[in-house]
Amino acid sequence: MKFAFIIQGEGRGHQTQAISLAEMLMSNGHEVAVALVGTINPKKLPVLLEEKGNFKMETFQSPSLVYDPKTKALSLPKTVKNALPNLRKYISSIRKIKRIIDQHQPDIIINFYDFLGGLYTAFCNPKAQVMCIGHQYLLLNRNFNHPKNHWFDKQIVNFNTRITALGADKLLALSFSEFPSDKGIITVPPLLRNELVYYSTENHGYILVYLTQAELVSEIFEYAKENSKVQFEVFVDKVINEVPGNVHINPISSSVFIQKMTKCSGIISTAGFESICEAMYLGKPALMVPIKKHYEQLCNAHDAERAGAGIYAPRIDVNLFMEYLKQDTIRNHQDWINQSESIFMRELGLNNVASNSEKILQI
Repeated sequence: MKFAFIIQGEGRGHQTQAISLAEMLMSNGHEVAVALVGTINPKKLPVLLEEKGNFKMETFQSPSLVYDPKTKALSLPKTVKNALPNLRKYISSIRKIKRIIDQHQPDIIINFYDFLGGLYTAFCNPKAQVMCIGHQYLLLNRNFNHPKNHWFDKQIVNFNTRITALGADKLLALSFSEFPSDKGIITVPPLLRNELVYYSTENHGYILVYLTQAELVSEIFEYAKENSKVQFEVFVDKVINEVPGNVHINPISSSVFIQKMTKCSGIISTAGFESICEAMYLGKPALMVPIKKHYEQLCNAHDAERAGAGIYAPRIDVNLFMEYLKQDTIRNHQDWINQSESIFMRELGLNNVASNSEKILQI
């Protein structure tokens, strides 16, 4: 079978998922003919895809969600304000997607959560089957238990998700663990980087910390100063000069981060989907502290707690986490994640691809 990818290139998670699926498909004798990558700057490929993408790639200009620099919450006014001046460019991008896909004539198109990918499917009605992959589609599942008192945030996130899914034949919702499927929304395991299977795990006693909001690191420092025997390996995208002696600051690096994760006793994180999935696979419990007003991370934290990945907390509470680590409550999630290849092969219908299937999601 021949595949074409449409990838939301602003999120490393979507890039990782595309790379992982491409490796899976090619190892089973299928072809990824082209990947169309939506970015703010179409003249430059995202670094991860440039380094790891083993397939032909074309870029196009795509709108991106804009987050408040202080709260890290999704800002709908800023997102719209940034998008409006570029409407003509986005129309050109949709035409480019159509031209390239028409040129390659794929059997199946996979959209990794790109906004214009959804509009392309809706307006251009491609002959190929269209499937969408992303953990955000689990939030559309009627069985998903959303955090209370966040109705407006839920509507914003789900509206964007529905746009990416316009006209799709099937939605594959990445999930921390097995979860009931909904009509047209099929629950599937995470698509994680293949090198994870080659790592052996140990416990060197330190706490791994990954914070996308650098200001939160001060809470780690306060605890570290009063508890000098507890060691911390911290990844944060900020230069910090004065740190306690039991804290080591690491520059952001995906390869070093995984290496450190294999030897930690637990991870404190702002509840990004990929990092929590990786911790679950390696059997490392997590304290998940979503950034304030970041609804998607809040959903991740509550759902990961349900799946047994660790515990949710509204703030960094190291004492709470240290008590949690004393309990032997971590579940083995490798069985679910290791089913990824067989489940994806089945859901992509590679042995029996249906034709002219009814489009199940329309707005």
